Amino acid sequence: MAADGGSSRGAPIGRLLVLHENPERGEALARMLRMAGHTVTVIGEGPAAPAAVVANLPDLVLASPYFEDPPLTELVRGIRWNLGHDLPVLMVAGRDEVLPDVADDVVREPVDPHDMARRVGSLLRQRFARRALQQRIDELQGLYRVSWAFSLAGGAESFFGQLGRHSADLVKARKSLVLLYDGKRREMVAQAPGHGVSPRQLAMVRYPVAGDARARWNFRTNGPLVANRAQQDTRLLPGLAAALEVESVLAVALPRGPEIIGLLAVGDRLDGRPFDDADLSMLQTVAAQASVGVENFRMHEQITQANQQLLDLDRLKNDFVAMVAHDFRGPLMAIRGYAEVVAEDPQLPPERVSEFMRTIVDQTDDLARLASDTFLITQMEDGQFEYRWTEIDVGGFILDAVTRIHTDLAVAIDVPLHFPRIVGDPERLRQVLTNLLTNAIKYSPGGGGITIRARERAPDHVLLEVVDQGLGIPADQMGRLFGKFERVRSEGHDRISGTGLGLYICRLIVEGHSGRIWAQSSGSEGSTFLLLLPVDPRLTRADARDAESSASAPSDGQASSTGPHSS
Repeated sequence: MAADGGSSRGAPIGRLLVLHENPERGEALARMLRMAGHTVTVIGEGPAAPAAVVANLPDLVLASPYFEDPPLTELVRGIRWNLGHDLPVLMVAGRDEVLPDVADDVVREPVDPHDMARRVGSLLRQRFARRALQQRIDELQGLYRVSWAFSLAGGAESFFGQLGRHSADLVKARKSLVLLYDGKRREMVAQAPGHGVSPRQLAMVRYPVAGDARARWNFRTNGPLVANRAQQDTRLLPGLAAALEVESVLAVALPRGPEIIGLLAVGDRLDGRPFDDADLSMLQTVAAQASVGVENFRMHEQITQANQQLLDLDRLKNDFVAMVAHDFRGPLMAIRGYAEVVAEDPQLPPERVSEFMRTIVDQTDDLARLASDTFLITQMEDGQFEYRWTEIDVGGFILDAVTRIHTDLAVAIDVPLHFPRIVGDPERLRQVLTNLLTNAIKYSPGGGGITIRARERAPDHVLLEVVDQGLGIPADQMGRLFGKFERVRSEGHDRISGTGLGLYICRLIVEGHSGRIWAQSSGSEGSTFLLLLPVDPRLTRADARDAESSASAPSDGQASSTGPHSS
C-alpha cells in the first residue's frame, strides 16, 4: 500500500510500475510520475519481469501495448492473480492502437503529464477506496461471527420489536422501548417499533445526555432509574412520561464495557403495582444480554452499508464506462461517416459539403463538451476546483445566457428593476443557467413558452426560476435526479438523448456557491427549476468554516438537491 493511500485533499500517492519495451521511454514516463510524488519503478522486457513486478507490490501498472516478452496480457493476468484482481492498468498508446482487454484506462501519445497524473489519481483513488471498504468489512465480519447472539434476519423493526416484547413480558409491563445513543445529536433516540407505544409517541422520545446529572438523570453516574410517580419525577425530562402516557417507568443502561450504548425502558406494570427490586434485577439481566445483540445489529448494519458502497462503486464505474462507450461512439461514428462521404464523392454539391462539414463541427463540439464536463466533475469531486468570484448584474447575465441559446420557443425574462447585484463565478453560473434552459427546450417537444424569473429572498439571498411547459417529471423520480448519471425514465423522456451529467454538474456548482437547487412539477406537464443563491457566497463559506472550527453545535450535513430532467 502506498504511504498516502488517498488523502481527502489532492490526488493520492502510490507505488507505480512502468512496463515498457523501450527503457529510455519508460524512464521518461517514470520521471513525469515522480514529479507528482509517486514512487516509480521501470521494468523492461525479459524472463525476470513477472517476478520483479510481484516483488514490487505495485498499486498501479503503467504499460505499453508493445511489451511482448512475456506477452503483456498474460503478464497482467498473472500479476492480478498474485496481487489482486483490482490492480489497475493504465495503457500508454498511440492514437490508433487497439488496446488489450486488461486495460482499465488509456493515455495517448504524445503524453500530457497533467492528463496522465489525473488518470493515475482517479484509478488509485478507486482502488484505495475499495481496499479501505473491504478491510472494514473483513474487520466487522470477524467481530460479527464471534459475537453473534440474536437473529437479525428480520431487520431493525423485527429485532427491536422482539427485544421490546421480550422485555415487557419478563417484567409484566404494558409498554417498552429501546433507545440508542446518537453521537452526532448527543442524545438517546427511540428505535422503532416500541411495544405498546404509538409511532407518534415514539417520535417524541429524545433524551439528551449532556448536562448536570443532578438536574437530569445520568445513567453513567446514577445507575438505573425507577420512577413509580413518573409524571411528577423531576429526574425525567419534563413531559416525557406524559407523552408516553405512563405513570411508572423503569429504565436501565445497555452497557458495552465502560460505555453506555443505549437504554432499555419499560412503563406501567399490567397489574398496576409499582416496579420493585426484582423487576429492576430482571431488566438489568435482559439489558446485559441485549447489549450483545445490539452490537451485533449495529455491525450487521455497518457491513450491509459497506457492501452497498462497494456495489455503488462498481455501478458508478460501469455506468461511466457505458456512458463513454455510448456517448462518444455516436458522435465519432457520425464524424467518420460524413467525412468518408466528403472524401469519397468529389462530385458532391458544395451546399452538401457545407452541410456535412457543419455536422462534423457540431459533433466535435459535443465531444469536447462531454470531455470538458467529465473533467470538471473530477475536479469538483476532488475539491481541486477554484471559483473566480466577481460581481454579476443578474438581469444582464440572464439576457446574455438567453441570447446564446438557439431556439424557436419564446423565452420571457422577468427581473425587477434595481435588482441587487450578486457575487459568483459568472462562467459556472452561466453553465448552470444554460443547462437548465437547454433542458427546458429539449424537454418541450410540444412547444410552449419558457420563463426566467429573479426574485429577492431575505436574508441576503436571490431566487432564480426557470419555468417550462414541457413533459413534466413523475413524482416518484423527483428525488434522485441531481445524482450522477440519473435521468427521468418515461416513454416521452426516453426518446430524448442525454448523459445524466448536466444536473449533477448544476448541483455541484450551486453547492459550490453555498446555494440550493431543486425542482417542482405537476408530474404530467411543465416543470420549474429553482436556484436559491446567497448574494455573496464568500461570506457564507467563511461562516461555514468558522462553524466547523468551533466546538459548538455540529452541522446537520444535509443537502437538498432534487430534480427533474437531466441533460
